[in-house]
Amino acid sequence: MQVAIGIVVVAIIIYAAVKGFQMYIDKQVRQLTVRQQALTKQSQTTDFEKIEQLGLTGGSQVKLAALQEADQAIQDDQLPAIDEQLTAINAQARSVKFLDAQQNLKKAAAALDAIEQQQADIREGLQALDDADEAHRQAVASLEKKYQDLRKTLLSQNFSFGPSIDPLEDRLANLENDFDRFSELAKAGDHDAAEQVLDKLRHDTSALEMDIDRIPPIYKDLVSGFPDQIAELASGYRQLVAQNYHFEIDSIDPELTALKQAIADNTALLGELKVSDAENGNHAIAKRIDHLYDVMQVEIDAKAVVDEQQDAISKFLTHAMNQNHHLQIELDRLAQSYTLNNQEVERTRELNEQLKNIEAIYQADTTAITTKQAVYSQIAAHFKEQDEQLKGIEEEQVAINDGVAELTAEESKAHDTLQRFDFEIHAIKRQVENLNLPGLPKDYLDYFKVVSKEIERLDHDINKLVINMDDITKQLIVIQADMATLREKTDDLTDAATMAEQLLQYANRYKTNHEEVQEASVEAQRLFNEAHNYAQSLEVIATAIDKVDAGAYKRIEDSYYANKQSERTETEEK
Repeated sequence: MQVAIGIVVVAIIIYAAVKGFQMYIDKQVRQLTVRQQALTKQSQTTDFEKIEQLGLTGGSQVKLAALQEADQAIQDDQLPAIDEQLTAINAQARSVKFLDAQQNLKKAAAALDAIEQQQADIREGLQALDDADEAHRQAVASLEKKYQDLRKTLLSQNFSFGPSIDPLEDRLANLENDFDRFSELAKAGDHDAAEQVLDKLRHDTSALEMDIDRIPPIYKDLVSGFPDQIAELASGYRQLVAQNYHFEIDSIDPELTALKQAIADNTALLGELKVSDAENGNHAIAKRIDHLYDVMQVEIDAKAVVDEQQDAISKFLTHAMNQNHHLQIELDRLAQSYTLNNQEVERTRELNEQLKNIEAIYQADTTAITTKQAVYSQIAAHFKEQDEQLKGIEEEQVAINDGVAELTAEESKAHDTLQRFDFEIHAIKRQVENLNLPGLPKDYLDYFKVVSKEIERLDHDINKLVINMDDITKQLIVIQADMATLREKTDDLTDAATMAEQLLQYANRYKTNHEEVQEASVEAQRLFNEAHNYAQSLEVIATAIDKVDAGAYKRIEDSYYANKQSERTETEEK
């Protein structure tokens, strides 16, 4: 029983599946049928008649025929074939050939997609033919009006084109011939051939329009603008020459003649319709004319500068020469008493030579002005250069003068410093002598002698007939440093000797009971009296005393420096 029930259930499932797939296939077939019928209707309503009424010929007629043939193939072959294919799919579904039905559904859908695209291409092709016809009709009207306007321009303004008028009219006539051919092709419906002629027409017409716009201003400059300027230049040049103006290169007359020939050459180019060449030629002529104006204006402006600056340069030059003369006299005087180490005399002579050269050029320029032979631009350039040179010379003169102006003051200051050094070294000598020492250390004596000899040499050099202040200054710097060192050495010697004597006296209280103090005292006394090594003597006795009386040396040292500072303060107050 259970087996029978299972079989029944399986059978029901299979039946339901078959029915479901048949329904699915049927639905898909109905949808594709709707699409097929819509495409059939659309194909039948395609408006070929409108395009046929245009009366197309040539390539356009071939295109229309191809579109009609494609549409007929859709109606007669492709759409009926799909209808048969859909009927076969239904039969396959009823006979449970589901796989074949599914594959044929896909093929039918793809075929319908292709037909839709073909129909879209057909409609687009028809629209293109219609658009081309309309565009050509508009082009005919537009070009016809444009040619009428161009003809009117050439007729009403023929005087503005000069020698270009005849070749421009020839080009317009050729364009009108091409236009007539285009009109015939367009009216005949051969839009492909008409389009090729139209492209050339548009290009040639645009070129003619540009030339008609460009030529009048070019010709105007050639026939009136440039000749008027040349006449003005010639008149101005004659006036300047009459007013005794001169130019660096007398090429104005030849250039004016050359400009007239350039105008004639450019006019000939217009006659050949070489418009770009003529335009470039006009630019070159304009630059050459502007250059001539600039050349004349430069001389006019330069004369104003020369008139304004001539007197100022003369005064500046005279002032600089007087200054240099006084500077040379002062240097000669100083050279009798001082060695001049910075080539002041040579530099002043060189400045004098520069001034002579400036004066020579200035005198030549002044003569040229007086004799009415001046090229003012050259003289203005000379004045500018001379002003800069004179400013530089003046700065150099001031630097030289400042460099030697302090020599006398420096000499007086050096004498004062020498006197102070001499006083200080004698004071140091008296300070050491007042110590009543048994002798002095050799290194101290040697240093004292070195400083003394330095002072003696300075005294000798500073009293020469001709003084080298640079050398004197260097000696002063060396002695200044050496005197500071000598004072330091003298203070060290005084401090060591004085404290050594005090400690030797203090040691007497310990010599009897402390043998090491007795021995140190003997050694310290020997170093003091025989070796004259006061620092070592102080170290020996101080070390021994600190062993038996800790801190004794520090107390004696502090007391010594306190007294020393007190005495120094009293001396300074006095």
